[in-house]
Amino acid sequence: MGNNGLQGEPADFNAFLTDELWEDLVTLEGTPVETITIWETSIVDEDLEEEAGAAVTEANRVFVDLDLYLANRTLLELYGAALLPDEQSDPIVGLETISETLSALVENGVYIQEVSSDEEDRLVLVLADEHDRTCLLFITGWSESTWETLPDEEAE
Repeated sequence: MGNNGLQGEPADFNAFLTDELWEDLVTLEGTPVETITIWETSIVDEDLEEEAGAAVTEANRVFVDLDLYLANRTLLELYGAALLPDEQSDPIVGLETISETLSALVENGVYIQEVSSDEEDRLVLVLADEHDRTCLLFITGWSESTWETLPDEEAE
């Protein structure tokens, strides 16, 4: 799809949730997340820096790129994702805080509770853990593939 103007987006990049994509992704509801990898930079950084006229830093970071490694061997590569504790809250700010929040969810058995969309038909994932704590990921774009080895296993 890739027509949202982001720099360097992958060939299989999806920016909007069509009925067909939703039908595919909704099958992931209830699937546990094995691990999450968060990248230090995001595909949206350059566009944000141009808009704001200031650099995106670890301290002011709202959007992250991350990989969700699901138990069914699905890999969701999420780009420009904002993490919110709930629908009424502002996004979590700061790379360290975002990382800590997601790590805590993984440690407590996080899974995809719901696949949804926002008013612009962008993908929204509701993540929940075994203690019924939830958070929302509002996603600028994503791609889906499969994984063979978890990142932790590759280092061994």
